[in-house]
Amino acid sequence: MPVSLDDLFLTALRELAAENGVEWQALLRADAAFATSGTLGAGLASYARAATERVAERAVALAEQTGPRTVLFAHEAALTARYWAAGGRELLVALQGAARRPADAPHGLWLLVPMEDPEASPALDGRTVDIVDQVSEWVRVKGLFLKVLKTGAASMEKPTPSGGR
Repeated sequence: MPVSLDDLFLTALRELAAENGVEWQALLRADAAFATSGTLGAGLASYARAATERVAERAVALAEQTGPRTVLFAHEAALTARYWAAGGRELLVALQGAARRPADAPHGLWLLVPMEDPEASPALDGRTVDIVDQVSEWVRVKGLFLKVLKTGAASMEKPTPSGGR
């Protein structure tokens, strides 16, 4: 099941602002100040942490609603990296941990991490993505599959085996 972490994060952040009577523009200004200074203000950090907690809950809920063996395909994770110190890292670790436990949802997790150097360790905007076992938790996507992802094709048809229907 494809899940845009950025979409979930922005939805959660907008909800938190509305619930607390905070103007969306105020959060955008705080984010712009963070981008300029590199210093995350306490207020924005609090909202980001609460938003990442909601993202984790919603991603798990989506997996549970879809079925017991649902694998999440997480993409668009720029905000996870942006707010790494304010819950972003914990969000990924929570999803990875759940995916590593067979009884928990999601049953599995694919995290799309665009990289300039396919030999470098997976990183989101310079933030290293934790990997327990490189052999079982890291695949370099190349070739036709990468081309399909880049062109936005939703799925590829599998050829019918000879003698099949």
